[in-house]
Amino acid sequence: MEKDSSLKIGFWTRALYFITALVLKIVCFIVLGFRLRSDEKFKEWKRQKRSFVILSTHPSEIDAVALLESCFPRYARFVVGAQQLYKGFKGKGLRALKVIPKKQFIPDVKAIKEMMRTVRNGMILGMMPEGRVSLDSTQNPIDDATAKLIKKLGVPVAVLKPHGSYFIKPPYKYKGIIRGKFSAELTAILDEEDVEKLSAEEIMGCLTEAMKYNESEYLRGTGNKYGSKSKPYMQGVSNLFYRCPVCGKLYTVSQDDKHLFCKECGMKAEISREMFFTSEDTKVPDNIAAWNETQINFEHGFWKDSEAKISSKTKKSLMILGQDEDFTFSDLEGNLSLDAKGFHYEDSEETINVPIDALPGFSADYEFGFIVYYKDETIYRFYLEDVRMCARFVNSLMVLKNLK
Repeated sequence: MEKDSSLKIGFWTRALYFITALVLKIVCFIVLGFRLRSDEKFKEWKRQKRSFVILSTHPSEIDAVALLESCFPRYARFVVGAQQLYKGFKGKGLRALKVIPKKQFIPDVKAIKEMMRTVRNGMILGMMPEGRVSLDSTQNPIDDATAKLIKKLGVPVAVLKPHGSYFIKPPYKYKGIIRGKFSAELTAILDEEDVEKLSAEEIMGCLTEAMKYNESEYLRGTGNKYGSKSKPYMQGVSNLFYRCPVCGKLYTVSQDDKHLFCKECGMKAEISREMFFTSEDTKVPDNIAAWNETQINFEHGFWKDSEAKISSKTKKSLMILGQDEDFTFSDLEGNLSLDAKGFHYEDSEETINVPIDALPGFSADYEFGFIVYYKDETIYRFYLEDVRMCARFVNSLMVLKNLK
């Protein structure tokens, strides 16, 4: 493949990259005992200084640290959600590192061209094809376009799986981290010959299988503990649980520092430092993934009714990509709803109606109560009335789009 001489990564960019990776490596080792395990084929690729793609699973926001460490000391370019480049100091740092900005969930020709330039120049390319962090410590769907992209790039592929990151930086807790064990494993899954001879559909099958994960089950039996006896170590996890598994009531599950409980039926479950739940009631699942599975099963039944609908009062904030400023908050109160026909928002100034099949993508926050919608160059955040509705909107959208 002919090199693209127009892609130049300067000395100071490489120096910043090296220093950032080294500092994070030391800090993660000291604070979290971070360990990275790589198979022999991957180590050989790295020694040969060849170009390849690393696809990382995405249970948490700190998975980027594991992705960075997997390439160190070699320079790599990472695909990053375009909105991340316009967030103050963090955005300036990402721009300085020459990351590849990509609009989430929709085709981005400019980003694809940058990926092609990266591998043509013998560099490592890193990306997280799930597109958003996991709600419940299990895999989000991967778009078929990922396999087509791999076919187009034509270079070897490795899969990175971080472990423990979901519990150290969970999606329901925004600030700070929870102390605990953090590790990752790297596996080479496709070499150049595989990418050349396999169809995009066959590559997709390989990727889907290689990137499956369930961090709750991975943790089982390890004895790993998180947080400390004196501090809440799963504070906010009830934000994910909008349905009681015992009585079936919605929006009745709450928590104190070390217990989950239902305000309707009295269900009670203790939260352990191993990040599992124990309860006298056998209907209570013992981990986040299993609990959310009961909620997804509920949504499959709920959405069989063609007239079914969920809605929430909301306020919105906007970000326009390319403008160096964060989200701008609006005081307007609107209504966000979802039905079998699509995704709807309305306030006194604006109406948005998007058919389910045309919805370009969505993400969510499970602490502050907003779900995100992408429209062209504008990103909308909708702050929902009850933070627990974010998890319900996400599960419902996954079910309606036949992704779960």
